[in-house]
Amino acid sequence: MESNSAGSQDAARAVGAPEDSSKNGEHPRHRQEGIMSLAIHNLSVHAFRRQTDYQLTTSNFLGSYAKLFTDWLMRVPKTRVDIIQEFDGLILSGEMLLVLGNPGSGCTTTLKTLAGQTYDICLDKQSSLNYQGLSPIQMFHEFRGKGTYQAEFDIHFPTLTMRETLQLAFKARRSPNDWHQCNTIVKNDAYTLGLSKALDTKVGNALVPGVSGGERKRTSIAEILLGDSVFQCWDNSTRGLDSVNALDFIKTLRRRTSETGSVAIVTLYQASEEVYNLFDKVTVLHEGRQIYFGPTRKARQYFTDLGFIAPARCTTPEFLTSVTRPLSLRPRTQEGVWPPASPEKFAQAWKATAEHKALVEEIDNYNRVYPVGDHKSLLSMRKKLKGHVQKQSPYNISVQKQISLCINRGFLRLRHNLKVPISTIAGNFVTSLILGSMFYNMGEDTASFFGRGVLLFFTSLINTTLAAFESVALWDDRPIIEKHVQYGFYRAFTEAVASFVCDLPNKIVLTFVFNFPLYFLSNLRRTPGAFFTYYLFGLLSLLNGSVIYRSIGAMSRTLAGSQPPGAVLVMLLTIYSGFAVPFQDMRPWLQWFSYINPVYYAFEAMAINEFSGREFKCSDFIPSTGRDSSHFICSSTGAVAGATSVSGDDYIAAAFASKPGHLWRNLGILIALFSLFASVYLLASEFITMLPPRSDVLLFQRGHMPHLQDSKDEEKGHNSPTNVEKLNVGEKTIKHDMLGTSDSTHLMWSGLTYKIKENKNEKVILNNIDGWVKPGTLTALMGPSGAGKTSLLNVLAERTAVGVVSGDVIVDTRYQNVAFARKVGYAQQDDIHLPTASVRELLTFSALLRQPETYSTEEKLAYVDYTIDLLDMQAFQYAVFSRLNIEQKKRVTIGTELAARPELLLFLDEPTSGLDSDSSWSFCTLLRRLTDSGQAILCTIHQPSGPLLTLFDRLVFLNEGNLVYFGDFGPQCGIMIEYFERHGARKCSAEENPAEWMMDVVRNGVNGSELNWANIWTDSPECVATKAECYRMKQRLSAVPRSVEPDETGATEFAASFWCQLRLVTKRAFQHDWRSPEYLYSKSLTTFGCAFINGVSFWASGSRPQDIQNQIFSLFLLTTIFGTHVQLIMERFYNSRLLYENRERQSRTYSWTVFLISNIVVELASQTVISVIAYVSWYYPVGFWRKAIVENELNSRSGLVFLLIWSLLLLFQTLSQMLMTVMPDIPTGINNGNLLFLLSLIFSGVIVPPHALPGFWIFAYRATPLSYYISAIISTGLSGIDIACSAKDSLQLDPPPNQTCGSYLGTSVPRLLNPNSTSACEVCMYTSVDSFLAYFNIYFHDRWWEWGVTIAYNVINIALTFLLYWMARVRKRSKKQN
Repeated sequence: MESNSAGSQDAARAVGAPEDSSKNGEHPRHRQEGIMSLAIHNLSVHAFRRQTDYQLTTSNFLGSYAKLFTDWLMRVPKTRVDIIQEFDGLILSGEMLLVLGNPGSGCTTTLKTLAGQTYDICLDKQSSLNYQGLSPIQMFHEFRGKGTYQAEFDIHFPTLTMRETLQLAFKARRSPNDWHQCNTIVKNDAYTLGLSKALDTKVGNALVPGVSGGERKRTSIAEILLGDSVFQCWDNSTRGLDSVNALDFIKTLRRRTSETGSVAIVTLYQASEEVYNLFDKVTVLHEGRQIYFGPTRKARQYFTDLGFIAPARCTTPEFLTSVTRPLSLRPRTQEGVWPPASPEKFAQAWKATAEHKALVEEIDNYNRVYPVGDHKSLLSMRKKLKGHVQKQSPYNISVQKQISLCINRGFLRLRHNLKVPISTIAGNFVTSLILGSMFYNMGEDTASFFGRGVLLFFTSLINTTLAAFESVALWDDRPIIEKHVQYGFYRAFTEAVASFVCDLPNKIVLTFVFNFPLYFLSNLRRTPGAFFTYYLFGLLSLLNGSVIYRSIGAMSRTLAGSQPPGAVLVMLLTIYSGFAVPFQDMRPWLQWFSYINPVYYAFEAMAINEFSGREFKCSDFIPSTGRDSSHFICSSTGAVAGATSVSGDDYIAAAFASKPGHLWRNLGILIALFSLFASVYLLASEFITMLPPRSDVLLFQRGHMPHLQDSKDEEKGHNSPTNVEKLNVGEKTIKHDMLGTSDSTHLMWSGLTYKIKENKNEKVILNNIDGWVKPGTLTALMGPSGAGKTSLLNVLAERTAVGVVSGDVIVDTRYQNVAFARKVGYAQQDDIHLPTASVRELLTFSALLRQPETYSTEEKLAYVDYTIDLLDMQAFQYAVFSRLNIEQKKRVTIGTELAARPELLLFLDEPTSGLDSDSSWSFCTLLRRLTDSGQAILCTIHQPSGPLLTLFDRLVFLNEGNLVYFGDFGPQCGIMIEYFERHGARKCSAEENPAEWMMDVVRNGVNGSELNWANIWTDSPECVATKAECYRMKQRLSAVPRSVEPDETGATEFAASFWCQLRLVTKRAFQHDWRSPEYLYSKSLTTFGCAFINGVSFWASGSRPQDIQNQIFSLFLLTTIFGTHVQLIMERFYNSRLLYENRERQSRTYSWTVFLISNIVVELASQTVISVIAYVSWYYPVGFWRKAIVENELNSRSGLVFLLIWSLLLLFQTLSQMLMTVMPDIPTGINNGNLLFLLSLIFSGVIVPPHALPGFWIFAYRATPLSYYISAIISTGLSGIDIACSAKDSLQLDPPPNQTCGSYLGTSVPRLLNPNSTSACEVCMYTSVDSFLAYFNIYFHDRWWEWGVTIAYNVINIALTFLLYWMARVRKRSKKQN
């Protein structure tokens, strides 16, 4: 027991008394006294649970929010859920605290609370946190960056190298005067963490190749260590690291805290004794209650005094957590002693001890020395941590330096990923050439008026919307930026400024590349001044569009929430640009938008720049023949009677109500708008954060929610106080009738080599590896990070996608068929599953599709129940997968493989990573049981304890792709230890963990000693014996007679029939859509918003010529909804493709045709519903139905328009899915999809009528699907109506004296409104809508066959989807495997 004298010593240290001691043989500490410490008293944390905390679906999505509103209105109280209760602690300067507890004990919540991450939890009023006189608000606001929290997940900019990532972390938290030390310190820290070889490798992520997962984890660690944080919370940061790297990390942390006087609080699920001894203090949590806090050296004794007996060779951390197991699974107790049985009893026992009383006294003394809120304490901490008592900013460098640092990083990211801007520039250059060729060398007469107007409108619109993808692109960076803001690296708005500045050169080049060819090819005003004025306004349009879209992205807290506003904005920018609807014809309810529309001002300025001060020759006169010398008029807007040319100023005044004086006024307005939107963007970036992720808070399906009084700790799920006890699979009674006897097989590999291309070099991943797996044996695959363990599993399981494999991989002859892959279970390192499915549904899906058909459906479902019970997943079997914590996800990954009943082999890639020691032991015991039933298992494992290794039979040890050892472990690992000691390794003491000892001696040999273990193995007699056995096995396995021929079911590639696959996969896809309300509502709201805004902007359009033109453009703009649909559909299809190709195709769960059919059918259903929304919200407001009534064809015309809009929405789907079958990623797919659709819009016949197209491009008009959609819909909606011309729409001229209008003009004009008048003849250029539509090659009698063509396009797209997927992803893979 700890005496009160120890407490007084700690109290003395709290007020700054010096200490000179050693810790476990370490050098005496040289620390800066009193730089940071923490007193915690009576800390209680709770959360609130609502009745609507269940999985949302399309049906209950709106209802749940309505329920929240009514509950708030009626003041319905929420249900309180306690997470942490009455936690006390004192961590002094230079100390490290280890937080131990089984998953669900509250470890993560404790760390988050201490690190200020309390966005979804609440602290009780009596809770006290004292950061050496600072309150939590002061600590994590004014001193942000001095306190950090490192979560289990690693997020970095993937295209930056590790060196560049770490250099920014150093510079952001250091004075510029210290930046000269950056390279040296980064190298030293990288060497300490074993990262030296990877410094110049990209960090990477799931999509960008880079460093290994373990190296990425160590990069996250180094990022914090390079900063100047003095209070660090590390949440299971050794997950995924091997034992040596984990030990090195804790040693580094130990040295840093000792030298700097900082504080480190760490949670570890699997801690060795050596790691444990590096900590000063330890606290143990049991279901949210503290049951011990004190020195690490006294913790074991405390629980021994309670009556527990530590098992032999059990490490102290394992012993401390084992006392919180269910009663039947706890360590043995001393005879006659009854230790606490419940969390409450444990907590009471702890509070009754002298140690706890001394701790409370120390905390009281500490709080007296450092009173919270004391101004002197605040000034003192400013002096210690910032160097100046007046400095209140949490950042160490000025705003200018922050911007400079972020700009430098931005250009590095750009340099590492040049293909994106280059491809964008190239794509827009091609588009510019096409547009320029369509308007090639327009004449300088009035016939070019419409073409010039369309071209200027289109270019101003494209310039503004070129940056539309930026609102979505922000979401790739936001999690990383917000992490850096929490670390105190820089302000969020400085990164916003930097990202815009870094993108500016690209925008300047992009604008020039797009506008220059188009401008001169089309023969716009060819003067230097006119071009650069045009270019200036084009660039300002792009810059305005950029900050507008960035503002939308920054103001949204979710990605789905940013897409509908973005789509509606594009529609508003287009409609209220002044061209599609002239200003004087705009509907009053939205006319105001033109005043803040940069496209409006840019288009008007470009029109003034093009037309003002010019005279255009008249290309057509009225009357066309028989006119006298003065009584005629040019058939063009803005014409003056008797003039042979039209003034450009008159034209833009009549057509767009523009005045030449508006040119430079608009420049000022665009600059002002840019400043306004840029300010909104910067403010939103600084103050609006993403919706905080709550991925670890369990979310249950409705109808399966647990009782509201259960705990809501982030780690909990199956370990809540209401559960009776935690089951342990190692101690369960296995139902032998369920487990049965496995029909396993031998697997042998010899001379196995695996090489991949890395840039222009060939990299050897595996080099001449030999070994085997036999039935009834449990084989461990071990090695440091990057040794090639996962690569070996992928090669053996036939799951390599790239590279060249050589050597032999042989199984029994009777299993060498297409069914081999599906009979092998493979639990991958990455937990990839359908995010909206429940745990039970995932296991059921695997069982129904992967178990042999010899089992009935009832037997398969019974085995699912058995697997759930076996892996202790009953409490969260109805929880949604995406909201499970890491440990629970790992159980599900393993469970889906076990539920499939693998008949031959079972591969597991790091199944114990993220599990606590108890769960690891439980799971490995289960593997032992499986092998005893005849299963052959190969399993990679990190950080195994000594007792855990005794469960394995054989070891495959790799290092840098070479085989270091293959053979039996032997009793107590004796055979393996003897091998290494015989070849020069140091002795393994009885207390050492054999796994850690082995990792240590092998790494020492690699790092420069005389021992090269790969060569030692090659020259050893064990290697000779292994190769000889491999040769014998090869002969034996190859010669096995097929005495028992497999039946047809056993030899098929898939266990289930095609129709069974299709039924189950399609059902799951429908469920996935239904449970993704953000996807369906985003698509619905986007469609409704765009269609409705479009419709009401052209509300009840009449039959004037301008009205007819407006309605044609209305339909033209309706098709631009594709831009949003392609983003949503491609992302959906891509994520489904990733899941299928990375998991379900590998395990032969179902075929690729089923995958495609199910995705097409489900998306077709949703697009059909969306088409109804689009039809109702556009067709009726725009007024087509009124014209159908006039023609007495309401049903037929309305029905056909609906069919065409339905077919149009299907085109969006089929084109998106077809492209996504071959695209490598979502941005590339979206860019290519938008480019194709843009070309389709250009050639649709609206921008340039078919007769005006150069002959070369006629084929494009006939090939583009949109020309058929627009022609059919417009002709169906408008045909047969007479055009109503008013004086405003007609041309006026006086006839010669003594003649009437009729006698003078006769039949030389299309339509004369006042034939009997002797002055002011009013000439209308159109007689009917049909004659107007004929100008665009649109005819009513073509409508039905054009609808048939649109259906044919969809059928062709679907056919191409299958063909392209087969060519790109099936045939290529088949060749690879062959």
